[in-house]
Amino acid sequence: MKEKSSLYGRKLLISAGYAAAGTACLFRAPHGITYPLFAAATLVLFFLVLRLQGETWKRSAFGFAAGIMILSVHVATTGNAHLIAIDKGLMYLLLFMLILHSLYDDTKWDVMRYLGAVTDFILTSCTHIFDCITDGIEVFRGRGEPDGTEGTEGADCDTRKKESPVKYIFLGLMIAVVLLCVIVPLLMSSDAVFAKVLNDLWDLKIDETIMLIGVLFGVLFVASYALISTCSKKIKKLLSNAKDTRTVDPAVAITFTSVIMMVYVLYCAIQIYYLFLGAGSLPDGYTYAKYAHEGFYELVAVCLINLVMVLLCRKYSKSSFALPVILTAVCGCTYIMLGSSLYRMILYIEAYGFTFLRAFVLFALAAIALVMAAAVALVFRSSFPFVKCALAAVVMTWVVFAFSYPDRWIADYNLKHNYGIEYTVFELSTDAVPVITRQWGGDKWGKDVEPLFRKEFEEAAKKKDFRNFNLSEYCARRALEQLH
Repeated sequence: MKEKSSLYGRKLLISAGYAAAGTACLFRAPHGITYPLFAAATLVLFFLVLRLQGETWKRSAFGFAAGIMILSVHVATTGNAHLIAIDKGLMYLLLFMLILHSLYDDTKWDVMRYLGAVTDFILTSCTHIFDCITDGIEVFRGRGEPDGTEGTEGADCDTRKKESPVKYIFLGLMIAVVLLCVIVPLLMSSDAVFAKVLNDLWDLKIDETIMLIGVLFGVLFVASYALISTCSKKIKKLLSNAKDTRTVDPAVAITFTSVIMMVYVLYCAIQIYYLFLGAGSLPDGYTYAKYAHEGFYELVAVCLINLVMVLLCRKYSKSSFALPVILTAVCGCTYIMLGSSLYRMILYIEAYGFTFLRAFVLFALAAIALVMAAAVALVFRSSFPFVKCALAAVVMTWVVFAFSYPDRWIADYNLKHNYGIEYTVFELSTDAVPVITRQWGGDKWGKDVEPLFRKEFEEAAKKKDFRNFNLSEYCARRALEQLH
């Protein structure tokens, strides 16, 4: 029981330390310079969790950790909300992958197995959110039990009768205090009358800052303790070896992929002849410009369908000589479709200029192309680590795209070619402000929009404290100060 009590104390200490560090980093600083420190604290938390369980940090886990840190650094250097949201999403995905890779044997896991494992881990963690309380009750109960096993049933009854209820009352009060620290501020925030009554009765001075700090600390504490509990009580389903699902007769996959491939060959031939070479005659009323500007998003959807189709055929169909050849041909057609999509988007940008969505599409095409290459490798080698390679390709492509700060070159291109001035000036983030001020239009359009431009970005570029320092906002503030 002493060992159990000691373990409980260490878990409480680690959770409280992480909650304090996370609160200091995140409170009113969602994308400031302290965000990388929060990411580092999360990695330290997981390292301590492994130490508690006697596990070792795998060398291959450093890749996941490096990705998390690189993305967290980018969060503190950009003002684009879309980039920040995707950065954080990829960080949590890498964190889950790091946890699963460190605790379980994932060498033979495929995409569906990983998705199921992440889902199981999240759901299991939700069932442990009250473990910080239930574990405490269990420890307190154990302290009241006799150390030895001697004695009769009557003696045990006498012991229970002599037990003082004080410790249980104290535990109940402790639980109440912890919960009320979160519940009362939320109730006060939700109802002004309730807040006024409490203030009048007890002269409470719980302002918004204290409330937010308490809620953030409580959430991080409970989440970290739940993470420790989930990692220490491994999920049985994930400990079992992955079953071989390649039981379907390959004739099924060969038949439908052959039919689809013939359609793809015809479509790709048309793309090469009409779109890339510009030969042939189009239907009446169609111009090559209109033809090139249509169908982009539909092609991207088809490329994603092809990727899923290849993975499913590889997962469920038995081995055969013909199927890998057909799937490779489908992948080859997919690359032609990706080329067609890229060409159409380039023509579209030349006609209408850049937006963030159009820039994001360029990243998506590059990522799909790399993931499709990993799918081809999986077709010919069943042991190929498709998930890890595909994730690495997506993350590295995203890092290149994100650290290029797309708002900057979007603004540069649009202003030089006189495209979407209103969108460029008012819809892009603080990343674009230095570029816009350098290319300020003067009498052409600058004087008319300068007051609105300043008003749009003055709040984001306002000087803040150290924790909220963001490189993009700092550069925007400097650029606005130099604008006359």
